[in-house]
Amino acid sequence: MLIKKLSIFICTSLLSCMVFAQNAAKENYTDEIIDSFMQCDSQFFEQLAKNKKYFSQYADLDSFENIAYIPVKSMEYDNNNTTMLKKPINYKGLTIVGYQNIFIPTTLSGKFYYWGFIFNNNLDEVKNNLKNLNWLPYNNEVYIANPKIYDQKNKAALWQDNPYSIDMVIPRLWTVEKSLYLENIANNQSRIACSIQGDIEKDILYLIRPDMKPLEAEIEAKRQEKIKAYKLKKQKENEENLKSQQKKDISNTSTENKLKGGDKI
Repeated sequence: MLIKKLSIFICTSLLSCMVFAQNAAKENYTDEIIDSFMQCDSQFFEQLAKNKKYFSQYADLDSFENIAYIPVKSMEYDNNNTTMLKKPINYKGLTIVGYQNIFIPTTLSGKFYYWGFIFNNNLDEVKNNLKNLNWLPYNNEVYIANPKIYDQKNKAALWQDNPYSIDMVIPRLWTVEKSLYLENIANNQSRIACSIQGDIEKDILYLIRPDMKPLEAEIEAKRQEKIKAYKLKKQKENEENLKSQQKKDISNTSTENKLKGGDKI
C-alpha cells in the first residue's frame, strides 16, 4: 500500500514538474522574443521567425526570407496601425496586449518608423518592472532608453551613444537615430516602441527593419493608388468644370442672339 501511494506521489510530482518545466519553457520563449525587441534591431524579427509556430498563439505572422513580423492593416498614423493580440503576453510581471507599426514620412525632417507593444500597465509600472533599462526623460510625458546615432557619411563607424536625443530636436542631415520610447497612451495603458528616424538610406533601414523590405513595396503601391485616385479626381473636376463652362457659354450665346433678334424687330 505504501509503495502504491509512493508511486502515485512520484507520478504526480513528475507530472507537476513536467507542467512546470513546460510553462517555464513557454515563458523563456516569450521573454527571448520581447528581450530581442528591446534591442531595436533585426534580432526581434529573426526570433519571431525562429519561434513562429509558438508565437502563433498570440498573433498571426507574415514571413519574408529569414524573418517574420506581425502585420498591421496600415502603417499610417491612424487606428489601423495596431494589431491586438489573440491573448495577452506575460512579460516580467507586465501584460502585453497589442502591437503597433507606424510610418510617418515628412518633407523636411526625414522619415520616422515606430514599432512596438501596447501594455495593459501604466508608465510607472513598466519603468519599475524594467529597471534593467536606463530610462531617461525625453520630455515631461515620454521616456527613452538606449538612444543611438549613426553617421551615414562615416561608413566605417558603428552606432554611437546619442546624448542629444531630446524632444523637438530632429536628426541632422546624413544621420539616423534610434531609441526605445516609453509613454502612456490611455488611462492604464502604455506603449514601448522602438524608433528609427532621420535621413534613412534603405540599406540602413533594412539592417534594422528587415520587415520593411516587403512592407515598403506595399506602401509604394498604396502611394501610387492615392496618386492615381487624386489624378482621376482632378480630371473629373476639370471635365465637370469644362462642361459647366460650356453650358454657360451656350446660355450666354443664346441670350445674346435673343437680344440681337429683339433689336431687329
